[in-house]
Amino acid sequence: MDNFLKTEKIYTILELNNTIRRLIRDEFPDTIWVCGEIQDFKSRKDKKHIYFNLVQKHPEADEIIAQVKAIIFENTRPLIQKRIEKSELSFQLRDDIEVKLLCRVDLYPKWGEYRLIVLDIDPIYTIGKIAQSRQRIIEELNKKGLLEKNKSLKIPHLPLKIGLITAFDSAAYHDFLNELRLSGYGFRIVLYDCYMQGKYVENNVISALSFFNRLSQEELDVVVITRGGGSTADLSWFDNKKIAESIATCRFPVISALGHQINITITDMAAHTSLKTPTKVAQFLVELVKKFMEEINYLEEEVIKRSNEFIMNKRKELESIAIKIDAILPRYFRFHREELLEKKHRIESCLKIFLREEKSKMRKIFEDLKKKTDRILSNSEQRLKYIEEKIRLLDPKNILRRGFSITFKNGKILKSVKSVKEGDLIETILFKGKLISRITKKGEG
Repeated sequence: MDNFLKTEKIYTILELNNTIRRLIRDEFPDTIWVCGEIQDFKSRKDKKHIYFNLVQKHPEADEIIAQVKAIIFENTRPLIQKRIEKSELSFQLRDDIEVKLLCRVDLYPKWGEYRLIVLDIDPIYTIGKIAQSRQRIIEELNKKGLLEKNKSLKIPHLPLKIGLITAFDSAAYHDFLNELRLSGYGFRIVLYDCYMQGKYVENNVISALSFFNRLSQEELDVVVITRGGGSTADLSWFDNKKIAESIATCRFPVISALGHQINITITDMAAHTSLKTPTKVAQFLVELVKKFMEEINYLEEEVIKRSNEFIMNKRKELESIAIKIDAILPRYFRFHREELLEKKHRIESCLKIFLREEKSKMRKIFEDLKKKTDRILSNSEQRLKYIEEKIRLLDPKNILRRGFSITFKNGKILKSVKSVKEGDLIETILFKGKLISRITKKGEG
C-alpha cells in the first residue's frame, strides 16, 4: 500500500479537466458537423454569447435520448446570422428547430463541462427540415379535415362585435381600429393582447382563442388575428399545428391578416378568411355592414312599393266594376223598356239578389284587402323599428357616449400627431360638449 501511494499521480480538479480537454482535442483535432434540435435557446441583447442545448430525440417518441451544451461566441454570432439571412428562406434560431452546425468539441476546464463551440451553420439543412415539418403538419390537419372546419361557419350579415387578437398599441392595432372608426359604424372591439412573434406566440394565441370561444353568439360575431408586416422568419411562428387546431375548434369565424404579401401560413390556411393586412380586414368587415344596410334600405323601399301597388290594383278593380254597372243599366233600360214594365217585379228581385251578392263580394274584397294591408303595414312597422334600432346603434353619438372623442384641427379630423405641431389649437368633441386645447407636447405612437 505504501509503494502504491508513492507512485500514485494526484491530480487537482483543474489538472484533471485540462487533461481531459487535451484528450478531447486529440480525438477531435478538426471541426465536425453535428445535427440536432435546439432546446433552451437563450439569446438576449444584453448578452454577448448565445447558449443552448443541442438534443437528439427518439424517432418515434417526443423524448430526448441525448443532449450536449452548445455556445455561439460573440465574434461568431454575426457570421451565423449573415449566413442565415443570405439563405433562400431566412429563419430564426429558436427552440424546436433542427440545425446542422459546424463545431469544435471542447471542455471548459473551470466547470469541467463538455460542450460544442459553434463556428458555422448549414441553413439549407434547417430550411429543408422546417419545410418537411410544415408539410407534415398540413397533411395531418388535412387528413383530419381541420383546415376546412372553420370555413364551414357563416360570417353574420352584421359583424359588429369583433374579438381582436394582436399586440396592444401596435401599428396593426391602430391601423385596424382607425379604419373601423372612419366607417362611422358602431363596431364593438374586445381586445386580447398577445405577442405576435417569438416563443410566446403559441400560448398567447391559443389562450386568446380559448377566451373568445367561451363567449356567446350575442357577445361576439367574428375573431380577427392580425399583426403588422415583418420578415418571412417572423411568420414561422404561425406555421403552428396547435394554433391551427384551436382555430378549427373555434365557434366563431376566424379572419387572419398576418401582414405578408407572399407567404401563406398554416394559420392562414386554417382560418375562415385570410387577408393580407389589418386595414384589408377592417375594410372587409365595413363592406359587409355596408352591404347589409343597403339591403335593409332596399327591402324598406320594396315593402312600400308593393303595398302601394296592391292598393292601386284593388282600387282599379273596384272602379272597373262600377263602370260596368253604369254601362249595363242604361243600355238595358233603353232596349227593354216594354219588357221591363212587364217584368218589373222580377227585375227588382234579380237586382236585389245581384246587389246582395256583389255587396258580399265587395265586403270580402275589402276584408281581404284590410287584412293584407294590416299585415304589410305591421311587417313594415316591425322592419322600420328594427332599422331604427340598428341606426341608433350605429349613431356616432353612441360611440362618443362610450368614451370616444373626435379631434379637429382647422375643421379637419386629426388622424396622426404628425398633423400638428407645438402651439397649434385643436378642438376635441366629446359626448357632452367640446374642448379647445393648445399643443404643448406631443409623442409619436
